[in-house]
Amino acid sequence: MKPTTMFKWILFLSSLSAYVVHAQTVESPAAYPSRQIQLVVPYAPGGGLDTVMRQVAPRMSALLKQQIVVENKPGGATVIATDHVVKARPDGYTLLATGAPISLNQALGLKVPYDPLRDLEPIGLLVTLPGLILVSPQLSVKNMKQRVEMAKSKPGAMSFGSAGLGSIGHLGGALFAARAGISMQHIGYKGSAPALTDLLGGQIPVLIDAMIPSGAQVKAGRVIALAIANSTRSPLLPDVPTAAEAGYPGVEFAATFGMMAPARTPPEIVAKVNQSLVEVLKMPDVRKQLIDMGYEVVGNSPAEYRAFIRSEIDTWTRIVRDNGIKMD
Repeated sequence: MKPTTMFKWILFLSSLSAYVVHAQTVESPAAYPSRQIQLVVPYAPGGGLDTVMRQVAPRMSALLKQQIVVENKPGGATVIATDHVVKARPDGYTLLATGAPISLNQALGLKVPYDPLRDLEPIGLLVTLPGLILVSPQLSVKNMKQRVEMAKSKPGAMSFGSAGLGSIGHLGGALFAARAGISMQHIGYKGSAPALTDLLGGQIPVLIDAMIPSGAQVKAGRVIALAIANSTRSPLLPDVPTAAEAGYPGVEFAATFGMMAPARTPPEIVAKVNQSLVEVLKMPDVRKQLIDMGYEVVGNSPAEYRAFIRSEIDTWTRIVRDNGIKMD
């Protein structure tokens, strides 16, 4: 045999061997899961998204008969964790817990190394956490119309705080101002806690925040909630009207917690994870625990979650553009 012919045979046999090894290591979707699953949370331990995922993960583990380990990868406005999952093998063993930034980062025009609807596969939306429009008791305002009239009497002089530049509170405040036809200056804080402190102290007149942690301050009577930015009232704050009831329809926004997988994850695997997730969210004790905390339980399908993300990106892109919001 000629050396060149022998070399070609060696290459062929090597390629065939690699193919056989690869075929043996690729798991059939029907066999999934056969080992531990990693659920990546893009925030530090203890936050809302982390807490919810640690509540549902053990129940999903029991249904899937494999352990789901929650791993925290904070930083980069959720980009570090998201990019990690985008680059993972699409085999169902690396999943991503998603918050509102999965849509907001796109709407804000942030340069991220992925497209959420191209490079990730939606699994399902777990819960939403409605926004609240809050005022300091020192403002002497009891309802939304009084607040709007006050803002109109002093164009550009009123301000509102949020948990940070580009947060759902920031964009929700811009949405409220647009619907009400008023102008408000945004003050971004490094989280809800310092913003609440300044609202309590009267340093800011208005705070746009989520039910957690601000709802507890409303229940305690320390701050006033003019409206909940939701289609229905919350059982935790039954006396707080929806924005529509207060005269401002279309003012709806919420923090959102979902789950995604790398793109090209087999649909059978996505369906299996979604089924376990939905079953967990239907468990009476899990639902009660989440509702008692202030969440609205969703548990939708992969297709519905994909449509929801697309709608959120479109909605907030318009708000960002129309209000000239920049992340500089």
